[in-house]
Formats: sequence, C-alpha cells, structure tokens
Amino acid sequence: MRTVARLIGFFLGLIAAGCWAAESRYGTLPPGARSVSELSDVAAEICRDHLFDPATTGVSLPAGYRWVTVEESAKSDPAVATFLREHPQVARYALGSVCFLSVGRFLVDGVSPVPAGRTPMAFWWARVEGPRDGRMRGPLEWIQLASWYSREVPNRAAVLATDPTAEFVDLAVDETKPGVWRLHLALEGETLEAEVSCHGEPEPRRSSADNFMSVAMGGKAAGQFWVITYFGHHHRPAAGTWRATGRGVFTTAWQIPGEAGTFGTLFQSGWSALSGLYATPAVSGAP
Repeated sequence: MRTVARLIGFFLGLIAAGCWAAESRYGTLPPGARSVSELSDVAAEICRDHLFDPATTGVSLPAGYRWVTVEESAKSDPAVATFLREHPQVARYALGSVCFLSVGRFLVDGVSPVPAGRTPMAFWWARVEGPRDGRMRGPLEWIQLASWYSREVPNRAAVLATDPTAEFVDLAVDETKPGVWRLHLALEGETLEAEVSCHGEPEPRRSSADNFMSVAMGGKAAGQFWVITYFGHHHRPAAGTWRATGRGVFTTAWQIPGEAGTFGTLFQSGWSALSGLYATPAVSGAP
C-alpha cells in the first residue's frame, strides 16, 4: 500500500507540475513532488534580516548542513563587514530573515485550504550551506526554520502537507492605508510587531525566463526541501519600525546595538511562485 501511495503521489505531482508549467511562466518542477503549492497575487512580502546565535534556536540542521556565519558573509557584504568590526562578538552568529506575506491566491495540489480573501503568512529562513539533492534547482542558500499561518485556516492538514514546518498562530498582515502595512505575529513567549511604509512605483526585478531556487527544511522537517520556480517580483523602497517583546530569538536579535542601521526593511510584491515539496529517500521511505 505504501508503494501504491508513493506512485499515486508521484503521478499527481508530475501532472500538477506539468499543468502549471504549461499554463504560466513557471519553470518545470522535477517529478516526484509530494505536494505542489502555488502562491500568487502577492500584495506584499515584507522582510527584515537579522543576526542570531544558532545555539539559541533549538533547531537542528539536516545532515551535512552548516550555518553561514557573519564572518563569512562579511567577505562579500560591506555593511556586514563594518558591523562586524564594531561587534566582533557576533562573528560566529548566523544570518536570518523573517518575512510576512499578504497573498491573494494560495493553492495546495490545486485546491485552496484557506477562505476567500487575502491570506497572511510568515516564515523564518537562515543562510546555510549543505549537500544538494539531484532534484534541486537553482541556488541552495536558505533553510526554513519555521513558518506561520493564521489560526483561522480551516484546512490545516492541506497546509501541513505542503509546508511541514507550519504552525497556526495569531497573525496579521494588514494594509491600513495605501502603502502602509501593520504586521503582528504572536509566538509562544514572544510577539513581533512592525509598521512599514513603502513609497515610489514598483520596479521589476531583473530576472531570466526560468527562475528557480531550492530551500531546505530544518527541525522536525529535516530531510525535506522545496524546489521553487517564480516570476514577477517588484521592489519598492520601504522603511519599518520593528519590535519584538518577550524572550526569544527575535527579541535578542533586535536588541543588538546598531543592528537596525545595518539591516533595513525589504518590500516586494506582484510575484507568483510554484513550489514542489520533496523528501530524501530516508524521509520518504523510498529504497
């Protein structure tokens, strides 16, 4: 029965990936996806980079992976290099990015697991290096440590089928007036909030016809990964006031003196992405 289920999943993933690729500007996902999800009509992706001590996360990396340290990143990022000279104690820290999204269309294997209207999401990624699976496409630079969806999501099983790190919490990504966004994320022991304003006309990001990236999964989802094909990203200048209260990674990160002057607010919109979730043989049970 497990073999039959794997074959059904294989063909469903292949059919879904092929149909989406044919009907859009997406690249073609490799066969064998456990689930295929799509995000589109993205009104906002708002991100804040930061530094953190990996020892405080409690998140395990997949076998063979390692954190990319601040010391390494400073070799190619002048702003990080300047910050490191002033704060040498963070040399072995990792670089993370927490992002909030407002999504108009979210499909999992062709079906929406959320009510009609805009869907808030958030995720936490960090820079890593590690071995590549043969099905990966594009650069492998990030690992997903956590992701969050609203408690109001009615079909949590579908979300978990495509995003195995998902948690369901109090989450809001609201445009309070044109170009002004309010963010709220309540975690166990820590709350994140931000007010973000953007200005100017959206400018398209320079890209090629087929854009791909691969993202590994950490913690309980280790051994799984996404292959993502995307298009349509637009950037706008943005400024944000970010706060984290409680006892957690973000509160500690945003209290590092001078950190806010190095890592600003990033705003993107207009993009679409098709993601296939894959597992290594040890996780999937394949021989």
